[in-house]
Amino acid sequence: MNFGRVANINILRKVQQFESLVKPNGLLARCCNPTQFPKSTSNLANLNRCVVSNARNYQKSRALFKLPAQSSFGATQIRTASAHGDHVRLWVIERMVSIASLALIPAALVLDNKFIDVLVAASIVMHTHWGLEAIILDYARPIVVGTLVPKVAFFMLNLVSILTLTGLFVLIYNGPGLSKIIKNGWAIGKEK
Repeated sequence: MNFGRVANINILRKVQQFESLVKPNGLLARCCNPTQFPKSTSNLANLNRCVVSNARNYQKSRALFKLPAQSSFGATQIRTASAHGDHVRLWVIERMVSIASLALIPAALVLDNKFIDVLVAASIVMHTHWGLEAIILDYARPIVVGTLVPKVAFFMLNLVSILTLTGLFVLIYNGPGLSKIIKNGWAIGKEK
């Protein structure tokens, strides 16, 4: 579903670039002979009329390849995170937290250390927060549900994440600790 949304935005960007090229004062009109545009009823129909016929016109048409890869077409931008930020870096950090959790959880159960419990609590809350954020971004789109619902959903997500992390820290520092609670939970059905 996300790929389709990104593809549609890119298609709209390309159409906008082509329409800006074939307008009477656009880049194609400056490259080609003005008599090649008899009427401007359809912008995209005029695109085929400008043909590079010889090497002299080839240098003029090379300006088409110097167009920016992305134009400013922010009206259809849906995701708030897509407008800014480094998504590759965020994806790498998410994977690193997931992989670190695979080592932290057994280490917390073996070592019974408060510092490791804090790392486990933080990694669990971060992993859950990012997962729920992706769900909100996918299913609470402003185009579908309006602009208020995503704002409320993100506020509630941040509130729940902060309260969860605070509760886990209270359990770690004022209670028996996260790993001790897990061990006690496993020992409920066993006889001593």
